[in-house]
Amino acid sequence: MNMKENRNVPFRDTTIRVARNHDGMLHISADDVCGILKRDELVKKGGIAEICPSAIRMPLRKGGRELWVFRPSDMRRLLQAVRKESILPRDLFDDLEAWGNQLFELEAGNLHSQRSVDSVCHFAEDFPVTFRRIGDKLMVNATQITMHYGKIPSEWLRIAATDHLRRELARTGQTDRYEFQLFTTRGRGNGATWIESPLLVPLARWIAPDTGLVEWCEEKIGILPTGHARRKASHGEAVHAELPCLTRPVPTDMDGALSQIDELRGVVREFAPKAAFYDEFVENREWFKSTRIADELNTTPRDLHRFLQEEGVCMYSKQQWVVLAAYRSWQCDVPYTWENDRGEVFTFGSRKRWTPVGRECIIELWRERHPEYR
Repeated sequence: MNMKENRNVPFRDTTIRVARNHDGMLHISADDVCGILKRDELVKKGGIAEICPSAIRMPLRKGGRELWVFRPSDMRRLLQAVRKESILPRDLFDDLEAWGNQLFELEAGNLHSQRSVDSVCHFAEDFPVTFRRIGDKLMVNATQITMHYGKIPSEWLRIAATDHLRRELARTGQTDRYEFQLFTTRGRGNGATWIESPLLVPLARWIAPDTGLVEWCEEKIGILPTGHARRKASHGEAVHAELPCLTRPVPTDMDGALSQIDELRGVVREFAPKAAFYDEFVENREWFKSTRIADELNTTPRDLHRFLQEEGVCMYSKQQWVVLAAYRSWQCDVPYTWENDRGEVFTFGSRKRWTPVGRECIIELWRERHPEYR
């Protein structure tokens, strides 16, 4: 599915109109979807706006009249509302949801529709590396590098340290936004993962630290400047608890020392339960439920999932929330287990849970978008 312009996108034996607004955001024709669902009244009476928060009126072609449209992220919300009262086949709803998810993934990824220019350099005679200029960004074919050493880019991208690095580079303006730091191309002979150039040297250090590859990558990046506009992010000072006993000079007399010891004991008594809670529920955990993270943010799991969907982090698929490819390190699969009376343990499938990295990133993203929660 390629969406560089407004078009009719096939669905089963019909089509659904999809258009971009001036910001390049995808919008789906509510008339077409509601027609498929046999719920035209939602459009005629404006009920679509009550179901889909993103619903607006806009023309679907140049000079055309304004019609109701909504964003791909609201497809599931619409289907949930209609499914309760509909006698239409269940697979129709499932297919529409999958169709909407495909659009959602398409929009969340970087389409890189700008003109691109490739430059091929050779680290060795049989070791080409392709650099691709796209607008003001320089992208590198990571698959060419990792395949030479018998690995694939996703092995490196799944590492928590890599995820932290990507977020820091995005936060400080050294790369584009996190989700636009990489993209994939498909097709026989053309399938590859491309990464933004500031990630090249860290990738080289991981895969071949002692082969000269790191130095070669640094040299090529210098010759082929990224052109990416650097933004100086203001780094806030670390927030520390205001504890006068920690900043007061060390007492020189016994009475002063005993007094400070008593004060420190009070601090320990106050913070010990908090430290125990953190160890049990955060530090020593390998995964987290959405409920736990929502509690930390003083919101509901439903609102948290909605927020993450709108931010392009995850989508609802096969009865659970699943992250998009760029956020793979945020989630893990946790098996369901059951133990019988004889102590035998059986596994029944698995469910998606958030990793420690995912939890930290979700909290950071939530607080960034909701300053009042800081």
